[in-house]
Amino acid sequence: MKRHLALAAIVLFGMVRPGFGQNRDIIQLQQSVALLLGTVRELQRSFDERMAVMRTLVEQSADRTNQLQERMPQLNAAVVELQTSLQNSVANAGQKVDNLGTQLQGLNASLEELTARLDKLSQQVAKIETMSQTISSGTFPTTTFGADPAVADPAAAASAPAPDVLYNTALRDYTSGNYPLSLQEFTDYLRYYPNTSLASNAQFYVGDIYYQQGQFDKAIQEYDKAIEQYPTGNKTAAAQLKKGFALVNLNLRPQGAQELNNLIRRFPNTPEASLAQDKLTALESEPPPPPTPPARRTTR
Repeated sequence: MKRHLALAAIVLFGMVRPGFGQNRDIIQLQQSVALLLGTVRELQRSFDERMAVMRTLVEQSADRTNQLQERMPQLNAAVVELQTSLQNSVANAGQKVDNLGTQLQGLNASLEELTARLDKLSQQVAKIETMSQTISSGTFPTTTFGADPAVADPAAAASAPAPDVLYNTALRDYTSGNYPLSLQEFTDYLRYYPNTSLASNAQFYVGDIYYQQGQFDKAIQEYDKAIEQYPTGNKTAAAQLKKGFALVNLNLRPQGAQELNNLIRRFPNTPEASLAQDKLTALESEPPPPPTPPARRTTR
């Protein structure tokens, strides 16, 4: 456009011959052309400046895009590291829950041992008081005491260790990690003394020995015995808690979660209920385990 206007100005100026008076219309036309040329030059300058700004913005955008592309591997690595850290944190939380449960069992075991000793001491004190009263009155019993109702087979228990001795020995072997010997001793206790106050504890520890050895199927069977045969026992809540843990370890998460929820409803405001809630919270944040592939059938 600028070139065309310049050519038009030259033609107009050429039309004025020397020696003749300039026409007023021609002069005005020349002034208009000059003004138009100035306007075109100003527009061209403004256009050039805007194009320079646009090129600068495009270059900056390209640089930022390149920087972002260069940082993408680092960002992806950071995301992967964050996911791994989150998974490890969840796994550590689950392990801490299990460890806390084990520590709680150890404390309960020590308390049970102390309770058994106090019961034994109370029995001895009662016998001493009875003998003292008998001696003071000068009379002696002429009838023999009947069999202990807590003993299943008095003839077999006659050659077995005393219940408190057998239980404390089994508990000591359990806490020291001697599981095979402890399993045999707790089994003997249940065979000789299935109706004592510590029978439910012994049944629980039989299941827990299998749990500690990773035999979760057998552990669940023994925990069920503790839950069903001793519904009001000292270890009923603990047996249901560890049964839920065992189901989860067998990748039966829905069944394990249901067992833990049943525990919370059945034994609220107990340490076992708190541990069950912690485990359920950890399960909600853990990714589901991969499905177990079906077994292949071999054809002959």
